[in-house]
Amino acid sequence: MKQLCILSDFDGTITQKDGIYSFIEAYAKGDWQKIEQDWAVGKIDSKECLTEEFKLVPKLSEELISYFIDTLEIDETFADFYNEITAKGIDFYIVSDGIDYFIKRILKKYNLNDINVISNHGEFRREFFEITFPNDYPECINNAGTCKCKVLSDLRKDYEKIIYIGDGVSDYCVADKADILYAKKRLLNYCVEKGIKHISYNDFSNIKINF
Repeated sequence: MKQLCILSDFDGTITQKDGIYSFIEAYAKGDWQKIEQDWAVGKIDSKECLTEEFKLVPKLSEELISYFIDTLEIDETFADFYNEITAKGIDFYIVSDGIDYFIKRILKKYNLNDINVISNHGEFRREFFEITFPNDYPECINNAGTCKCKVLSDLRKDYEKIIYIGDGVSDYCVADKADILYAKKRLLNYCVEKGIKHISYNDFSNIKINF
């Protein structure tokens, strides 16, 4: 068993803004806000939210996604953080309820192609962008596309300690299950409200790993 691994959310945590939300905001036609609100209050799950929102994007293409990704930036301190922990032999996983198609293209832009990504899957099939959910879990309390609690639970078999880094709603359920939690934005507010032990951070330069 290894001593330590680090799990991190992607959108809004590694990226400076939520890429999926920004993409839908920029290109969806129709009442995508209603879908987003229904997800936020628990009327629909993240799987239905993603699927229905992407249906509202006309003429979705690889060129459109590539153009959009070129506008996204990651936390400027992330690459140094990642290189530092991997040099120490610490395993790192992105655990996201977003889409690997977006995540991997963004990472490729920054020459970060070797990072482990656990997320929903998206691919073009003829004229359609199909989203599937290889990491869902029937017993997930939020019926999320990627059950972060199940991912963390599975990794417990291989690691003595797990650090989690997040920022948003999709991180709420896993917040009290990590050994050390770094939180910002909505996740930080949630932890304060629920009395969940956490460390506040602004960017990856604030995250210090003693190993």
